[in-house]
Formats: sequence, C-alpha cells, structure tokens
Amino acid sequence: MRGLSIGAAVVLVLVVGVTRYWPITTRVEVIGNVHHTRERVLRLANVAPGDPFLWVTRFGLRDLERDPWVLHARVTRHWPDLIVIALAERVPVLSDGTRSWAIDGTLLPGVDADTRSALPRLEGWGTPRLDEALDLLAMLTDYGVEVITYTPEGFELELANAVLVTPSVEALRMQWSAFESQRGGRVAVYPWGVSSAP
Repeated sequence: MRGLSIGAAVVLVLVVGVTRYWPITTRVEVIGNVHHTRERVLRLANVAPGDPFLWVTRFGLRDLERDPWVLHARVTRHWPDLIVIALAERVPVLSDGTRSWAIDGTLLPGVDADTRSALPRLEGWGTPRLDEALDLLAMLTDYGVEVITYTPEGFELELANAVLVTPSVEALRMQWSAFESQRGGRVAVYPWGVSSAP
C-alpha cells in the first residue's frame, strides 16, 4: 500500500511538472471588453502569453470577476496554445453627477464626466431610493428618461416628452396601461388611476 501511495505521488509530481512547461500559452485573445483595455483584462485575469496552458482556469478569473465593471467572464482553452477570455461588462445607466450606476445597482468607478452628463440624472432628498429609481429607468427606457427626482412621497420623472409623477414603482406597474395611453404633458399616477394635464 505504501508503494502505491509513493507511486501515485511520483506520477502526480511528474504530471504537474510536465504541464508547467508543456503546452505553453502563446496567444491570448480578449473579447467583449469595452471599458477595460485588453492589458487591464489580462492583468486582472492573471493570464499572459508564456503561462502554462493547462493551468489557466476559471478559478484564475476571480479578480477579474470581482471588478465592478465586469458582469461575468469566461475562459476557454483552444488546443494547443490559444486562451480566449470572453467578458460582458456593465454599462452606466444612471448618474447623480458624481457617481454612476449600472442597471443592477453596481456603483461603477471611473466614469468620465462626458459620459456621466449624458446619462439620466438622479436627484432628490430623504432616504435614498436607488433601487426603485433603477426599476423605473428599466420600465421607462423607451420614454427617454432624463431626470429622476425622488422624495419621501414618490418620484417625479422628466421624460423626453412628458413629466411623470408616481408614488412608487408598484403604483406605476398597476396603472401601466393607463399611463401608456397618456401622451405628453404632466401625468400623475395614483392608486386609483392616472390623470394628465397639458
């Protein structure tokens, strides 16, 4: 039994030793990156040409996947020497002028001022209502949301061709068909219905 254990250990050492030097990664491709450069993705993934081909695994991507800009990442090995890192990055959708968020509520650092100024703006007072604001933004993407203002009483949204007032996301969901029938002006959502004024 002891001889079998020693034999297994020797085989394991040989396999690990051989895979350290053969096969070797000679090419690394990165696809799906928009915000991060190829070099930054490789650094976060801890992958470079010359790395042991069989040692590049999904486990090595954990630093890349922790980055707030990265929604998910995948590594694929193509025999004998090509590594492909495919990622989907988050996109900023809302800003308060200094901070920017993705649609899932992730705070995205390093958004440049021009991009921030082009995003729908979040403003308000009272308890922050970011999750609800993002839900409203997702519901109203086709309406050209420009500003979302929150207060303890609800939301006022400046749309491309209207102003919408709603006490909550749920109230708007309940009155969605009535809201969609309104065009332009000021639209107010209530638990019992929708009213509009020019």
